Amino acid sequence: MMKRTLRLSSDWLLRLAVCCAIAVLAQGASAAPNARAQTQEVEPGSATPPLIAPNDPRITYTFTQVEANLDNPIFVTHAGDARLFIVLQEGRIVIRTNGALLPTSFLDINGLVRCCGEEGLLGLAFEPNYATTGRFYVYYTNNSGDQVIARYSVSAGNPNVANPASAQVVLTIPHPNHGNHNGGWIGFGPDGNLYAGVGDGGGGGDPDCTGQNPNELRGKLLRLGVTGQTTYTIPAGNVFTATQRPEVWAYGLRNPWRNSFDRQTGDLYVGDVGQQQWEEVSFVPSGSAAGTDFGWSTYEGTRSYNNPCPNKTTGVKMPFAEYNHSLGCSVTGGYVYRGSRFAFLSGAYFFGDFCSGRIWASWVPTATSPFTTALIKDTDYTIASFGEDANGELYLVDYGCTDPNDCNPIRPAGVYLINATDPLGVRVTLPAVLKDTAP
Repeated sequence: MMKRTLRLSSDWLLRLAVCCAIAVLAQGASAAPNARAQTQEVEPGSATPPLIAPNDPRITYTFTQVEANLDNPIFVTHAGDARLFIVLQEGRIVIRTNGALLPTSFLDINGLVRCCGEEGLLGLAFEPNYATTGRFYVYYTNNSGDQVIARYSVSAGNPNVANPASAQVVLTIPHPNHGNHNGGWIGFGPDGNLYAGVGDGGGGGDPDCTGQNPNELRGKLLRLGVTGQTTYTIPAGNVFTATQRPEVWAYGLRNPWRNSFDRQTGDLYVGDVGQQQWEEVSFVPSGSAAGTDFGWSTYEGTRSYNNPCPNKTTGVKMPFAEYNHSLGCSVTGGYVYRGSRFAFLSGAYFFGDFCSGRIWASWVPTATSPFTTALIKDTDYTIASFGEDANGELYLVDYGCTDPNDCNPIRPAGVYLINATDPLGVRVTLPAVLKDTAP
């Protein structure tokens, strides 16, 4: 996650201090001049190639401001309709619809949330059949510093306001000793289950050795059966070893801040924030069994990491892309583009860095080739998150910059629609029911 303003935690100040000019070789080209992330030989699974490479020089990427002057926005998503739901770290969710921000919050749980730094209201996910059930889920840090996944329902009389009295705590994850590495992403997979990315508990270097311990909820991807439940059930296939918490679906993660499922293929992309040198993005093909080990804290990216925790040197899922701290300091996982405004980019995965504002694209040039990753834009944004609307169009959430020592001029936080010039001249009419794609 983030921290480039006065809200920077000590862990992130250390991270910024150790950003070093290490050259990364990526397919024969030095990363220093062209800011390329390193590409690994990772199976493409069902990933699909775009019509044109996203780094084609004919493509220009621009950003249209959708909302400005927001108070610490960290996520944007949809509920299957034309509205945009914007998550504010202090504990509110607001709605943008018909070109304007509604004056009343969709949900306000500020009194339940400890903020800020890396804590706060961090994630939001709507049930796949939300139009029928009206149920959604939030991930937040409570006033004791623990992580909470809770369920809410929309109010009976107003689709733009949730019912605060409907709260049901689904799961509380103890988070003692440190305020960082909370994770915060939740999302529904193609199997209808709720997935949650949980950080390793913080402190730097995995001091509690949670990453490689499957009997611990921290440092994991959890998978929960929540639809139609009061709390949750354990989905079939979750258990992959006799010594695990049954909620654990994958392990070996440091701080999986932002992740996503490809809405077309069901493939999972995981952006895991690194320690002092390497940021990484991993790929899990749709239909993969439980038990994926992403390597932390035996590895940081593809490099061995030296700490006293038990090591695992075999069966580790290596990232398909990584970059060092000469290019940024905190990866923000993104999305595979599946919108219709720029059909030539369909199948390309976009991600960025919170600290440097760089945005990369990863794609498979052919259906059987490994991923290629390249810089597509160097921005001034503090990229807290990316997001999708119901049309599959992509957005960028800028945390803003209020410290003149970091930016001149200062920049208020906001949400931006991502645009790309079309070298093929392909234009597809948006579905009328979702014509309100911002702005």
